[in-house]
Amino acid sequence: MDEQDQVKSAQDGNQEAFHWLFDRNKQNIFAIAYKYTNNREDAEDILQDTFIKAFYHLNKFHHSEDTNFSSWLCRICINSSIDFLRKKKKMKINKFATDNIETTPLQTKASNPEKSTHLQQVKEKVDSALHKLTAKQRMIFILRHYQQMTTKEIAEYMDCSQGSIKKQLFRSISTLKEHLKTFLQETDYEMQKI
Repeated sequence: MDEQDQVKSAQDGNQEAFHWLFDRNKQNIFAIAYKYTNNREDAEDILQDTFIKAFYHLNKFHHSEDTNFSSWLCRICINSSIDFLRKKKKMKINKFATDNIETTPLQTKASNPEKSTHLQQVKEKVDSALHKLTAKQRMIFILRHYQQMTTKEIAEYMDCSQGSIKKQLFRSISTLKEHLKTFLQETDYEMQKI
């Protein structure tokens, strides 16, 4: 059975089919949520919220050439992530912890401790700089650079024009460069001393 068949089966009330859809998509949804929040527990909450919403609105999903179940879930995850951080901001909780996560690309086990420490520092600086972006810019940046989505796909997911996506990407990259400028200069200086 492919994804489309599993969706139809889940829409008919087959819970095993929905579990199959969950297992197939949970890692990607968690990765998006984690990159957005930079916190494992928050990402797990968003993952759960995404699938609860998907479960309750499953009968509204209709497969088409432009939309498959995975992309529909991704859209729900994006909205859940944005809503989650808005609520968190309103509650004045300002916690952006850097948790370790095995699926983070920079979390490689390097045999060289200095290289491993440097990679961790880079990751922390990038994660910190990402949170200087607006919620929309951060999500667009994550979808483009961590999920390797095209600007067209992002525009569809976020329900806006490709021009708007390109403008937000340009602004986010400019902001990140500005926030990382000092760190990059320090790193360059350290490399020259070696």
